[in-house]
Amino acid sequence: MSVSQHGRVTEIPTLGVELEYQVLDPLTRELSSDTQNILAEGAAIYGSHIRPEFHAPMLECVTTVCQTVREVREQVVELRRTVVGLARKHGLAIAAASTHPITHWTSVRLTPGERYLQIQKDLGDLARSNLIYGMHCHLGIADNEARIAVMNSMRYFLPHILALSSSSPFWQGRDTGLATTRTGIFRRFPRTGIPDTFANWAEFESYVRTLVETGCIDNAKKIYWDIRPHPFFPTIEVRNLDVPTRVNEVAALTAFLQVICTRLLNLWHRNMTYRQFRRMLINENLYRAMRHGVAAEFIDLATKKLKPLRQVIMEMLDEFADEIRLLEVQEEMGWLVEILEHGSSADRQRAVYAESGTLTAVVDHLVAETELDLV
Repeated sequence: MSVSQHGRVTEIPTLGVELEYQVLDPLTRELSSDTQNILAEGAAIYGSHIRPEFHAPMLECVTTVCQTVREVREQVVELRRTVVGLARKHGLAIAAASTHPITHWTSVRLTPGERYLQIQKDLGDLARSNLIYGMHCHLGIADNEARIAVMNSMRYFLPHILALSSSSPFWQGRDTGLATTRTGIFRRFPRTGIPDTFANWAEFESYVRTLVETGCIDNAKKIYWDIRPHPFFPTIEVRNLDVPTRVNEVAALTAFLQVICTRLLNLWHRNMTYRQFRRMLINENLYRAMRHGVAAEFIDLATKKLKPLRQVIMEMLDEFADEIRLLEVQEEMGWLVEILEHGSSADRQRAVYAESGTLTAVVDHLVAETELDLV
């Protein structure tokens, strides 16, 4: 908590970030399933903050609970630098993007373990083919009712976040025509997408209890919405981001989420709320983000007119100027503006392909960009 110049108590949500990385062979440029040594040595240093995932060519790096975006960035840099170094030691490389441009999902191994076997049993080839990588951002809010209220309002901003993070235009050797192919692939899972609104925490708990008691799920982690109250931690988990290739983009998006969440949380403390819109309208902007990324035009849901996303985001930065100053994230918002001006990872990947004509050059580009900003 902090106190503003007007004497008003302000709650600032804590932060935590999870990033899933590709492990690949720098010679063939294909994904590599030989990740055991990286994971073992990484876990020896950082414990469960470097861990495996369902597909063997994937490792996840998880920060601790952080108070500021600068803490998040420091930890992301440290963890990324570590896994890049360990990969290089074992003749491999790390790339940060939400799809691998070349590798087919049938060619990679799965991580052994009871949990992963159960996932495969439950979802079959939906899980096997889900060879995608994501970024999840946790926003810590202590009060249950506040978490539900903020989640309801924050749904509106999910398309904006998705477009800015887009990094998956290529899939199994093809340009898919989408800025974020990962989004479309993940929609095949059950319980995905933008959730309904909930009147209160009790209504959300009733929904989860119904699914558990009927045997649909064994716990609330099987709810994969784009945004959800985390089942075990007092956080809202924003789950719809592509993996930004550059560290500074991770910091910018994390800061933007904290800015938005701070505004919504403190409106709730004053018995106010941000205007809420129906899921079907938010989904229209979500598809525009998935298809066009930063170049999208969004429906202004208040005026029912189209606006370039770049204009929409700049207006938001003006609207949230107080929160930007409070959180001292002016530098990170500068990095956000760079995405608007120069494009996301998806745009840069397409530019490399247009110039080189080869997807191997795109893979090399991703490896090189993943290692930028590691200072």
